[in-house]
Amino acid sequence: MNRLFIIGIGRSGSTLLSKTLGSHPDCLDNPEIPLFSFFYKALRNNRFNSERNYLVVRFINAMKRRHPGHPWHIQPEEITKIPSELDYFSYMNQLSTLFKSDDTSEKNAQGPKWIIDKNPVNTLHAHHFLKEYPQTKAIFLVRDPRANVASRIQSVNSVHGRNNHWTLNAIRWKRYNRRFHHLKRDYSSQIYLLRYEQFVMHPQQTINELCEFLGLSPMKVDEVPTMNPSSHNETNARLNKKYNDLNQPINSRAIEQWREVLTHRQQETIESICRYEMHNLGYVSETHSSAYIPLTFQIIAFWYELKEKIVFSLPLSLKLKRLE
Repeated sequence: MNRLFIIGIGRSGSTLLSKTLGSHPDCLDNPEIPLFSFFYKALRNNRFNSERNYLVVRFINAMKRRHPGHPWHIQPEEITKIPSELDYFSYMNQLSTLFKSDDTSEKNAQGPKWIIDKNPVNTLHAHHFLKEYPQTKAIFLVRDPRANVASRIQSVNSVHGRNNHWTLNAIRWKRYNRRFHHLKRDYSSQIYLLRYEQFVMHPQQTINELCEFLGLSPMKVDEVPTMNPSSHNETNARLNKKYNDLNQPINSRAIEQWREVLTHRQQETIESICRYEMHNLGYVSETHSSAYIPLTFQIIAFWYELKEKIVFSLPLSLKLKRLE
């Protein structure tokens, strides 16, 4: 089993992509929890940690309390059966097969070729993983910044308590997506750039190319099963909308929907902030004015990234206490 990281800033289609690829018989789509990155610094060089299983159970229980209603579960007693002599990478892959849902229970017994690890925060840490584990690969998802920010404006997701101002989100888009060129330069054979628009307009062609990139047999997009609506907590409005949306046909109108959401001022601001990265990633600006960017937003965007990097390197005991 190898690990496929789906990275890029959130609201770029990563959930749709992981759901689609996860339906392949040789892929297993894992929950969107930062399991691999959370323990990486503390455990990657520690093969015989007697408390490893206990710490993982604490983490999973804390995540389930923080994010109730997700359609997956795992039995703590199954975790204790993982051989203690496994190295970190093998341990995490073995652990990944223990997550159960209506869509994955049969695959777990078959032994998937790829574990799909979809989490936007891994964008900040992917260079560690790709360097240390050359057998891993990553799909870097990018979406037109105007559509990405418009999607955030429309979203009711406030789980992380972040400021949702369009200027801040445009800065975050810029900071996240400029990482692609560094990753591509250093790990060209391990990384694949996927534009959301390409996936939406040509889903079958895109999946064919991704299957070739991953060494998988071809699959048909129109045969991807719908998600079981009874497998998540329907009292959670955000999750309810998310999984209902995923069961809808791929909507090509989503590409241009930002025009109905953004004001001209918002469009100008986003294009001014993201112009250089937009050009490098194949997107065209429609305005040419420069917008004033308050220093406050730049500091906040920098702090969000810095905080993630600090947490990534914190001692495991502190991270667990913070999570709990």
